[in-house]
Amino acid sequence: MGKIKITLEDLFNLPSAVIYNPDEFKPVSSVQIDSRKIKNGSLFVAIKGEKYDGHDFVKDAIRKGAGSVLINSKEYKKFSSLKIPVITVDDTIITFGKLANLWRKKLRAKVVSITGSNGKTTTKEMVATLLSEKFNVVKTEANNNNHIGVPLTIFSADEKCDVLVLEQGTNHIGEIPYSAKISEPDFALITNIGESHVEFLKNKETIYKEKSALFDAAEKNGGIVLANFDDPIIKKKVGKYSSVISYGFSGNPYIKGIIKSFTKEGLTEFTVKGSKEIVKLPVYGESNAKNFLAAVAIAKLLGLEWNEIKSGAKKIKPVNGRLEVKKYKEAVVIDDTYNSSPTSIKAAYELVKKNQNI
Repeated sequence: MGKIKITLEDLFNLPSAVIYNPDEFKPVSSVQIDSRKIKNGSLFVAIKGEKYDGHDFVKDAIRKGAGSVLINSKEYKKFSSLKIPVITVDDTIITFGKLANLWRKKLRAKVVSITGSNGKTTTKEMVATLLSEKFNVVKTEANNNNHIGVPLTIFSADEKCDVLVLEQGTNHIGEIPYSAKISEPDFALITNIGESHVEFLKNKETIYKEKSALFDAAEKNGGIVLANFDDPIIKKKVGKYSSVISYGFSGNPYIKGIIKSFTKEGLTEFTVKGSKEIVKLPVYGESNAKNFLAAVAIAKLLGLEWNEIKSGAKKIKPVNGRLEVKKYKEAVVIDDTYNSSPTSIKAAYELVKKNQNI
């Protein structure tokens, strides 16, 4: 398979696009919004953010090798003398998302999209770690889970990628419906519906409505919805989808997790119903066992065997600030400071309550 590229035809099909010097355009295999990351021949997309305006860095991007630039129409007069292809659009942020969706369609990779009130970053890391036992995996890095970060992550995948694992976050209504249209997931997972961002999203019903846009996108794409049946809202709502794989620790989900025991160190020994395989997780807490069960569900759907899951589990590491246990000579610190919520505080309390030997 050849390199994935954005072509002149792709650009002509963008809404509101006007292309200057089109005869000079060469297909691009690198799309960047940071002039410091420009590769020779890149398409530089000038985005105006809270702190910086990408239009201020257009000439710097060209000096570093950008072969074409995409700018807001109202900025064109500043760059009308450029000899390279200049694409103008009404809104570069919206167009950046549309370009990312074009890129996603060109990928041969399966796309796994993960959201949730708690545990989405940890689950994303677990999924990527397990799948890396069998596949070439690209995942969301850092906090790139919003309307800019999701496209950035998609552009970081290339023709060699087998599975793209996306974390998709929200703190206001409409953000996940927007990014879900870009990612078009093959597998969509919501870890849970909790209180995170309730100040913006009002209540749990609204939170579910926002996050379930991932389920809607997977359904539209002929994909699979992974439903946490331990969450009463998710369990109640997913009946409308045609392809659902349920998982959980209670009731009778399709993939049922079982916590066999906790070691003296407080680590969880885990298995699933119907399997004799026991996995000792290298991370603490029942909440992480729930995150791991979600990762196992995706891993099994993508064809991993238990030996691969066990091997991958050994490589899982705690995510900074998320139920991270730090042991010192005379003290133990449970660091759960990242975006802490009532749900995560409860998880830390339960960890201490159940595991006095940490």
